[in-house]
Amino acid sequence: MKSPLDRRSFLRLASATAAFLAQKGNSQTVPPAGPAPRAGRAPVRGKKNFVGIQVRGFAWVDEGVDQVLDNIQKKGEVNTVWAYTFAYGEQRLRTGAGFPDHGTPLGPNNTGINAGALYDYDQKFFTNTSLRDFRLTGYGKFNVIEAVATKAHARGMDFFAWDLNNPSPTLAHTAPSYAELGEIDLNGHRTTNPCFNNPHFRAYLSGKIESLLIGYPDLVDGIAWGCERMGPLDYMMTGGGSVTCFCQFCQAKARDLGISVPRAQAGYHELTQLLRATSDQVPDGYFTTFWRILLKYPEILSWESLWTDSFQEAQTELYSLGKAIAPLKPFGFHLMQNMTFSPFYRAEEDYTKRRTYADFFKIATYNNAGGPRMAAYLTGLSRGILHDAKPEDFLALYYKIMNYNEAPFDKLASSGLSPDYVAKETKRALIGVAGQVQIYPGIDIDVPVLGANAGGAENKRTHPDDVKHALEAAFVAGANGVVLSREYVEMWLANLTSAGDTLREIFAQQANKA
Repeated sequence: MKSPLDRRSFLRLASATAAFLAQKGNSQTVPPAGPAPRAGRAPVRGKKNFVGIQVRGFAWVDEGVDQVLDNIQKKGEVNTVWAYTFAYGEQRLRTGAGFPDHGTPLGPNNTGINAGALYDYDQKFFTNTSLRDFRLTGYGKFNVIEAVATKAHARGMDFFAWDLNNPSPTLAHTAPSYAELGEIDLNGHRTTNPCFNNPHFRAYLSGKIESLLIGYPDLVDGIAWGCERMGPLDYMMTGGGSVTCFCQFCQAKARDLGISVPRAQAGYHELTQLLRATSDQVPDGYFTTFWRILLKYPEILSWESLWTDSFQEAQTELYSLGKAIAPLKPFGFHLMQNMTFSPFYRAEEDYTKRRTYADFFKIATYNNAGGPRMAAYLTGLSRGILHDAKPEDFLALYYKIMNYNEAPFDKLASSGLSPDYVAKETKRALIGVAGQVQIYPGIDIDVPVLGANAGGAENKRTHPDDVKHALEAAFVAGANGVVLSREYVEMWLANLTSAGDTLREIFAQQANKA
């Protein structure tokens, strides 16, 4: 891929990049200002009729690069490969546990969980972080960028680096320094979740973007970045999760913002005690007592905002870096499905603010798995701040405030969510971004059920018609493209084929109307 920049533009871009990196290097604990409004930026280059698919590292190794590309392009109409360039912890599927009709099942010789980079990188991009050695070795010397991108380009397909940064206890075995970046919980214990205010973690995340866009300028066509995490209060509302982070960097940031660390800790301690109390110990009810604690300790909400702001500031920084290096290459974000379930987390994932630092959003609108997942979330609420009631008691109110019209609670896991759920979440995102960001709904193709009832026969399973109806709903709602989800390695080929057949019909209809 040749650079579209002339010499003067290149020098100007190089100067801007140097200034940005100098700013980052001089003050790593203070995130840079957000990028300029989208209207002031060059339009990025992306595929028309965008169809992406997420592909795990072991798929290329087990099935062969050409076979995988054949399947996703010819059966699924995919034109943009989302290849994992970083594995936070992946393992082959077990036979009989959702294993589809392709691939290699987990066996006695391939039982390991692999974490780390699936590509070779220059150490110079990681000089400002303690986390430097994280190359995945479970697949030998396999380099997913070099092995896949050239062959994808030869087929007219784009190659996106899918950089998913979920917490990775496995990575701590490969790179011991990773454990040192963990958040500190309410009791002073280090967790396995790295802290977004830790300068070493921020430099590591930035180094990965540099190593992809600078290290592979002709092979990597875009960045898809993700991390499925929430703030401490979001987790506590459903009765789980650790209260974090109280490391030195978070405490220093809190003090700069005028937030009392001791009062935040005291408030979260009381909230923890409430959620562990029995009903006879809470005479005024759980929700009333929860609200009373918030009134007594507004620092609880301040700490939640501190965590969320830090999380989103890190993403702003990475987007700014990506645009400084390669302004025409798409850089976007995966938004986890809980954003569509939780009214509290939805409030924090504000499209009107996030649209200023993204080229696209892949929203996880997995409607089949969404039924069991939503049921699990509602059950969590009934164990947490809505402990006074059962999910059946507040389901109608929940549907009303979330603008859903889905199945009764006892049928939710077995029926899944309707295509209307996909359409409504797509429309909501499009309204929120106001044309500044491309919206790519994640279309459920055999997404496994995690949480309550996982693996149970009563849970909704994907059928070809489900895929067809979800795709139709997304595009009728105005989607700019789609990402076939969750992973190619989980998909039955009949369902992948249904996606391709439906997409060809939709694109043909769009062309006729044009």
